[in-house]
Order: sequence, then C-alpha cells, then structure tokens
Amino acid sequence: MSKTAHNESRADVNVFSGQTMKCQSNYPILNLGLLALFIFRPMVFAQGETQAVKDFNARVKAYIELQKRVSSNVPPLATTEADPAKIAIRTKALANGIRQARANAKPGDIFSPQIAQEFRQIIRGELHGRAGAASRETVKTGNPAEEGTADKIVLAVNAPYPDKAPRSSVPASLLLKLPQLPKERLEYRFLGRHLILLDSMANLIVDYILDIVPKA
Repeated sequence: MSKTAHNESRADVNVFSGQTMKCQSNYPILNLGLLALFIFRPMVFAQGETQAVKDFNARVKAYIELQKRVSSNVPPLATTEADPAKIAIRTKALANGIRQARANAKPGDIFSPQIAQEFRQIIRGELHGRAGAASRETVKTGNPAEEGTADKIVLAVNAPYPDKAPRSSVPASLLLKLPQLPKERLEYRFLGRHLILLDSMANLIVDYILDIVPKA
C-alpha cells in the first residue's frame, strides 16, 4: 500500500456528524457521551419490564389465544370482502363468542391492580401539568366524551364499542412508554378520562382503568 493510500485509510471520521476531522494521533475520535448512550440505553428498557408488565403481557397473550380460538369457529370473510353488512355480521358473531367464553370476566382481569398503578404513573406523568397540555389535547381528539357520543357507550367489560363511534387519539410519546399490544387485535383508547383496552376485531371493551387522565 502506498504512503498516500495508507494515510487516507487512517483519515479520522466523526461517525456521528459525518464530518472528516483531523487528529494528531491519527485515530478516530469517539464521542464518549453518545457511546455511553448507545451502550446503556438498551439496559434501561430491559430493567423497565417489571413483574407487573410481565404479568400484563401474559394476560394479553391469553386473551389473544382465546380470541383466535373463537375466531376459528366463526365463518371467515374473504380477504377482499368490502360489504359493510357482511363485515358487521362477522364482527358481531365474534363478539358474541368472546362474551360467552368470558362470561365471568370482570374489571381487573387484564388491568390488574399492580399494572393499573403503573399505567397511572406513566399516563399522569405524560399528561400532567403544562408539559402535558399538548398530549391532553391529543387525547381529546376523537374522544367520545368530547364528540358528544359517550352516552351511547356503556363502560363495562364485554360491552360493545359501537362501530361508528369515534376513537380517541393516543399520543405517540405515550404509546412508546406503555406495553406494546398485538397489532390489529387490541388497542389502547380513551373514553372520557378513562383508559379502555379495546378488542378492535370484535369491537368489545376488554377491560378499563377509571379516571386515569389528569384534569390538568
């Protein structure tokens, strides 16, 4: 290798800014602060999964397994089916099957007292005070309580969530802090100041936590 090529191969590059930098030692300069962030940040997420979160995830998994079992006994729709009436018939049949399978379901079956307490801390921390004002406004978007349709929704386990009822927005920053749910099967939504766990396939309220959104 020529002397010129050798020197070029040892050019110092700041990998975080994309700018070439000169250094007397001819070795790359690393930003130790950013390096520490990349090293230790995954550990924060790992430590953040408490026993309550693990228990919640297990309960969600059990519900999804029940949902799949019931769904397998309901006549399927074609993947290209677009007839609202046919879709509504299957959704209702799925909901009825889940209600029968969870006939004794009650509040707290999914949102245990332990996980409910953690959700309260997370949500109030995200929505409280001046810093949470924008997120509180996001929660109002599509919220039935703000749209004047809350009286048409019964807040109860296994209660139907009307197909045409609006669904609240949930701040993206909040979703990043809550346990992840299976896509297209369960959703976090707000009904007034209450958090509900919504079965989006059967349009059912699976569980809920009361008065979780701070007033200010």
